[in-house]
Amino acid sequence: MVLAMKKLKGENRIERFRQVAERLASKIASYEGVCGIVFIGGLVRGFVDRFSDLDITVFISKKDEDLKRRIHNVDLGEGKASGIDVDLEIHFIEDFKRWKLNEADRWEFSRAKIVFDPKGEVERMFREKLRVSDSFWIKRIVVCGEYLKWYCCPPKEGVGSIAECWIERGDLLAAHYCLNYAIELLIRIVYALNKEFLPAPKWRLYQSYSLKWVPKGYKRLIKEAMKIEEFSVKDFERRLLAMRALWREILPKIEEETGLTPEKISKYYVEKVLHQTRYS
Repeated sequence: MVLAMKKLKGENRIERFRQVAERLASKIASYEGVCGIVFIGGLVRGFVDRFSDLDITVFISKKDEDLKRRIHNVDLGEGKASGIDVDLEIHFIEDFKRWKLNEADRWEFSRAKIVFDPKGEVERMFREKLRVSDSFWIKRIVVCGEYLKWYCCPPKEGVGSIAECWIERGDLLAAHYCLNYAIELLIRIVYALNKEFLPAPKWRLYQSYSLKWVPKGYKRLIKEAMKIEEFSVKDFERRLLAMRALWREILPKIEEETGLTPEKISKYYVEKVLHQTRYS
């Protein structure tokens, strides 16, 4: 299934890429010992341009260097004939089952299109490797939420933040940098509220626009928070207001999904992240 994407500018070469990918998959699937073929990247997103590679992952059932060479020869031949850069990875499936995937890989494989899987082994493996408990998302919301409160969104009026303290210290550059970091924290929370893994940074903001739930005014406020019109305290304060508006939109959703208020976020952070006991 091709994921819905907001329209991007530039020439979309997806049909040409699909033709090459399908030829590759057909040839590779005919080799004994190949147990799975998966399309990832732009092939699944539905958009590729002159900056894109054709991303295919092949799983083999035995460690066979001759088989790997034959598969790579198919890759090289198709890539050269088509003029498309093919990024083809080959994994011994039993090794892959033991590997711990990084977050970007989890995001990629959670959207992968399995095009060859005769025994259902790849589908079962992905289901197992991509399974996480609800506490995984709650912990991410808590950690990022607590940091966001420290950096720019304190729970009470009149309480200073890390970003604001750099204004008093006389380093405007550091103050703006802290807001940039806070934007990343907030985006991580939005993904976690959707129970979605984080894509690689190059796709993270763009893909966030299409998440099932985003705060009201999300894209407008993110733009306002990121934009620097002039390097001044006044512009810092404008960016800070945009961040706080986003946080106010997110807080009810956090409570709805997790039962956590700002105060409970802090309590969870101390007791279940830091593993400390709070005394009143």
